[in-house]
Amino acid sequence: MALWDMVRKGAEEGLEALKGGVAVFMTEAGRKSKIIKKKVELSSVQNNVRKTFIRLGSAVYDMHTRGEQEVFGREDVKLLIDQVDSYKTRVREIELEIEAIKKEEGPKTPEETSGKESTPPINPPI
Repeated sequence: MALWDMVRKGAEEGLEALKGGVAVFMTEAGRKSKIIKKKVELSSVQNNVRKTFIRLGSAVYDMHTRGEQEVFGREDVKLLIDQVDSYKTRVREIELEIEAIKKEEGPKTPEETSGKESTPPINPPI
């Protein structure tokens, strides 16, 4: 094989490897971006849970100071409890979505799709 043929073959193989690497990188970057978005959403929902707990605690304490005994019969308390339950359900859903994104399979590199290992370019003698 002529020197030029070896150089060309090595360049082509290098370009294919680069394309495969870029594809893998882009897929992984997209996956990481999805995870970050989900974590931001998760943080927002968890913040809503904290705010709702504060409102619930304030409402219950106010009723206690007024001497009210039937706390759970109050519609505003029921609504706050339902909100907390709803937020907790959404937190679990987001956590499952994050796990699913983490488990997504990325694109195969050229070596994985061809079923054979790529041969490194042959270095011509100096």
